Amino acid sequence: MSNVKTFIIPIFLLLFFPAAVSSEVIVHDMIALQGEEIMLKAETRGKLLSKGGEVVEFFVNGKSLGKTLSGGDGFAFKQFVPSGAGTYKITARTGKEEDGGMLIALRKGGRILFVDVEGTLFEGVFSAKPKMGSKETVKKLSGRFPVVLLQTGMLNAKAVKSWLKENGFKELPVIPWKQGMIFDEIKEKGLRIKAIIGSKSVIESAREYKPKAYTFEEAEDAKEVKDWEEIGKKLK
Repeated sequence: MSNVKTFIIPIFLLLFFPAAVSSEVIVHDMIALQGEEIMLKAETRGKLLSKGGEVVEFFVNGKSLGKTLSGGDGFAFKQFVPSGAGTYKITARTGKEEDGGMLIALRKGGRILFVDVEGTLFEGVFSAKPKMGSKETVKKLSGRFPVVLLQTGMLNAKAVKSWLKENGFKELPVIPWKQGMIFDEIKEKGLRIKAIIGSKSVIESAREYKPKAYTFEEAEDAKEVKDWEEIGKKLK
């Protein structure tokens, strides 16, 4: 039965997110510290595999940072120092193809609200509809706190962004969860967790940091909520 599920789920994803399957350049969203250097990252790909040796030009808020070559693994990097806290629009261009992403910069000690996209914004495992009230509540919360969306399931970040855009969500950074490694990484930067809205596994992966946590399923160390409206009230 597990083999059948493994086969069915990718087919389901391809049907709903065909545009996210092929892209020649992919910009990776990032979290940075104000005033500290970070390496912006983009990936050049063919239809299926990474493609090295491509000339990539990076832009921040429309201003060119110059060009660089992608390596054999398809990744291209460019140094950047965010001068202030806030969000920056990152664009990478190679040939006629380009992609955009976001960098969020915070002061050391800043707190981030993490939202698990597949675990809390999707209506269900096999549903491409957003949960009722999620779009409006996430927008309101992003006006109060720095919000980072977590890519936690089988969809890659590109596909997650496509789904968010198609469903009218506010554009926010989308960062891979990596089984909880993201929480270790922000601690190393001197940043903290404001709260996590996520599935049981996402919340458990941050247990050592003892964050406030909200979930739509039963889980230890988390408050179970019935809908997004309740989350909005609790995070005023």
